[in-house]
Amino acid sequence: MQFRKAHLALLLPILLIVGCQAAQEEPLSIPRGWDGNSIFWWQIGADTTGAYRPLETMDEMGVPGSHLLSASLDGRSVKDSDLAQRKFNQYVKESLIELFRNQPEVVDSLFDKFVLPKMEGLNLEGDVQPLIKKHQREAYRVLARHFRSPRTLTKLGRDIPVVVPDSLKEQQLSGKVFLQVALNKEGVPVALNKIEGLHPTLDRIAMLAITEMRWQPAYLLKGGKSNAIPSWVRMKVRFGPQ
Repeated sequence: MQFRKAHLALLLPILLIVGCQAAQEEPLSIPRGWDGNSIFWWQIGADTTGAYRPLETMDEMGVPGSHLLSASLDGRSVKDSDLAQRKFNQYVKESLIELFRNQPEVVDSLFDKFVLPKMEGLNLEGDVQPLIKKHQREAYRVLARHFRSPRTLTKLGRDIPVVVPDSLKEQQLSGKVFLQVALNKEGVPVALNKIEGLHPTLDRIAMLAITEMRWQPAYLLKGGKSNAIPSWVRMKVRFGPQ
């Protein structure tokens, strides 16, 4: 018994030292004013309705039409020509998916109103890829007259430090953490979720950094006025050699 007590007396200071070091290297607490878990964080008191909606594909966003891309054409009937046009329209729409992720319903409505009319009656015989790219560029120009995506006002690493514990630096971990961020009308994050992680500690360091970022909010342009609206952005935080 005395032998065990002696060993415990020796081990206790070591355990306390290790515990303190782990605590010092664990900058993982959720920031004040936020709550969450290892995947989802949200700002306490903020309206986070729909904040975590899936935005991976058009179908998940609720934007119709993706089924057209698998449709086949048989012959040269009027019906086939109509289907070819609708497929072409959908290809152009799918090429703008990053823009749609900012505000699916708003961008889809603007696309149907201002972009679709410019693509009517196209000659869609032969290779249409150059035509898709042309109308993709034109769609961006047209939509930019009516909708502006959120823009970052702060930069990770410059304005917001991303501090990695020494123990993880020694492991030379390298990769990216992908996050989806819901912004309010002021361009302030109100919710975020991890899409793809790298390491539990690095994931949380990335999430903490994103809560401190600020954006110029998304806004609609109408009648010479701009109206800020809530939106979403996707962010990737890099660790290791750039």
